[in-house]
Amino acid sequence: MDNCKADLNRGIRLLSKHDPESAILYFSRALSDCPVSNSAELSKILYYMGIALKRLGLSNSAIRSWLSSLRVKRRKNTKRMLNRFSNSYGMAKQDSVEMDDWKAFYSIHLMRYMRGFNKSTLTSECERNCLKEIILAHWRKLVDSGVLTGRTPEEKSEIFKSTEIDFPLFFYGHIDDTVIRVNFQAGRKLKAEDTCFCGSGLPFCACCGRILGEDELTFGLF
Repeated sequence: MDNCKADLNRGIRLLSKHDPESAILYFSRALSDCPVSNSAELSKILYYMGIALKRLGLSNSAIRSWLSSLRVKRRKNTKRMLNRFSNSYGMAKQDSVEMDDWKAFYSIHLMRYMRGFNKSTLTSECERNCLKEIILAHWRKLVDSGVLTGRTPEEKSEIFKSTEIDFPLFFYGHIDDTVIRVNFQAGRKLKAEDTCFCGSGLPFCACCGRILGEDELTFGLF
């Protein structure tokens, strides 16, 4: 427990010295040493881990860390960070709603491609660029069709998921990645605006039902 606190404090000091990369190493050690029963300390470590990831430009990974912090123990500072930096898809907030939509569309189809190829990361910059061009072409057609106008984020998500993209020679057939979440107490399908079942207090669509961001998919999950 003493090692946990010491590493946490070292990480915080490194953050204050603008060295988030080194700070993450200490936060990771603190997480390993911290007892599962100490929810307050775990939540605090994950909170600062999120700040370090955000400063490294891994905004979606930061959101994932803050969500984990909130699930362990609800903290006002953590919720404030999520409100400030995440959007309606549970992803890193962009400069506009249109960019939020594009990032969600891109991530959904990037995830489908990676699952179809059973990949955990992309292997080259060439692969990344080719995928982006293919997905972008379908995105432009979708926007030009006007079908997204006036839609809620939940409705847009369903449209994004129903859009078929044939990645040449990547996989064959249709991949069904639909996961049905059920509220067993109410006896109905879990809605996007329902409070998440994990205990975070956030809407399902911004928590366990969120769309993973590009940095989470391409660099792996922290």
